[in-house]
Amino acid sequence: MDEDIAVADQTSAAPPAEPPRRSMRSRLGRAPSSATVVAMLIAILVAAVLAESVLLFRGNTDARVRAQVLQTSSRLVELVTTYDAATLERQRQAVFSLAIGKAKSNYDAVTGGGLLSVLKTQQATSKGKVDRASVETVGDDSATTLVLVTVTVTNKDLKTPRAQQNLIELSLVHTSSGWKVDDLTILGQLTL
Repeated sequence: MDEDIAVADQTSAAPPAEPPRRSMRSRLGRAPSSATVVAMLIAILVAAVLAESVLLFRGNTDARVRAQVLQTSSRLVELVTTYDAATLERQRQAVFSLAIGKAKSNYDAVTGGGLLSVLKTQQATSKGKVDRASVETVGDDSATTLVLVTVTVTNKDLKTPRAQQNLIELSLVHTSSGWKVDDLTILGQLTL
């Protein structure tokens, strides 16, 4: 009988159970709370907005730099082509604020000597108006522009004002105080 009991114990014993399956949640830990999900989504959204802002800023930087270069070029060309005896000293100071290097020294040489007395004697005036300006090249710290300016000159010997167009190429450099004109060259003149 002992053998019967032993056989019965073996047959009545339940087959070994499979280990309990764990759900995906229990394998990964507990499910994130809704606050955690919202915080993660906000973090992703903020990162995306910052990335887009950086890309837009970089894209607009080129446009901003080009605008600054054109503004400096146009302003300087108007200043060096517009003068009379009464405004020459103010013109010089304004040009000196926008010019450096060769452009500044050349302008100083032309206007620093006897030009004031010649302007007074001849009753001469000059008025420059920028017709067009374009950027040829622009880099991190240098740029080149072309400016088309109409210059109208009057003096005591001219019965009617004389107008001419000048095509001027300017070289600019970026300084700690912004873009400055380093050199300018008149490429051509056309009397109107």
